[in-house]
Amino acid sequence: MPVAPQREVEAFRVRPVTLWVTILVALLLQTFLPLKIPLAGLMDFPLLLTVYFTLVRQNKVFGIAVGTGLGLVQDALSHGYLGMFGMAKAVVGYLAASAAVRFNLESHFARSLVTASLVLLHNLCMAGLQHALLEAPPAFVGLDLVSAVLVNVALGLVVFPLLDRFR
Repeated sequence: MPVAPQREVEAFRVRPVTLWVTILVALLLQTFLPLKIPLAGLMDFPLLLTVYFTLVRQNKVFGIAVGTGLGLVQDALSHGYLGMFGMAKAVVGYLAASAAVRFNLESHFARSLVTASLVLLHNLCMAGLQHALLEAPPAFVGLDLVSAVLVNVALGLVVFPLLDRFR
């Protein structure tokens, strides 16, 4: 019986210092940058780190843990409800790890496509959680959603190659 060829899965480890420093910088930027630059409110640095580190490690449990942890810290630093970002980023971490295992995501185009779909999913998940848990109709504006996707993909095109140097 012929065996289907499997591609070689190459999962990388990230240095713990790199992981913690980038997480700290991302959380500081996410907290203080929107106070000075209004456009920075569209940027989601913890989401991009969740996507990047999960794509690199290719581990679903790691993706869920990083997404939940970053989301909960982001919730604690913002003035929103605790747990909303944690739940949405946990879903994103799981799906990013699933995509990393199934597809070869070394090219910039493939990473950008996955990042765009995960940012879109994250924003839709946040709107759904806000509606389901808070019983408040979310302020759903299509242009804001498209803008957030485009800004985060552009930011990912800059941040991901920079983080690749520290692997």
